[in-house]
Amino acid sequence: MTSITEAARANPAWSALTAISRLERGQRAVVGPRGHADQRLLWMFSDGRPRTLREIADELGLEQSTVNRQANAALKAGLLERSREPGQSAWHFTANESALADFARALDRHLGLLDRALDALPRADRARFLEQFGTFADAFVAAAADA
Repeated sequence: MTSITEAARANPAWSALTAISRLERGQRAVVGPRGHADQRLLWMFSDGRPRTLREIADELGLEQSTVNRQANAALKAGLLERSREPGQSAWHFTANESALADFARALDRHLGLLDRALDALPRADRARFLEQFGTFADAFVAAAADA
């Protein structure tokens, strides 16, 4: 009898699974002290537009209770600020300048690491790889949504 992973290795998708696992490990190392939730919020707020909790939830495709918890944690950590217009009941959240500057530095670092990884490919193959990788990622997301 073979182990579960030995049987799975016979599936052609095994190579994709192990590559995704390696990418996830690298991604966790790059995120650093801020988690994915904070990075996602800062990415969204990098456009400078204030948003209510409802707008954040809609834009990120998350439950409002999840966004409420994440936004308030980011507020407490000093990443976000909130204000309320006179006569309005909803708070409007924005990222503070220091958090956005840190995010920009982290993004530059991340892009630099991706550039280094792309350097492992022959220059003539990079555009095609990125096109195929994007197609694969979109198809994987669609398959996961259907599962």
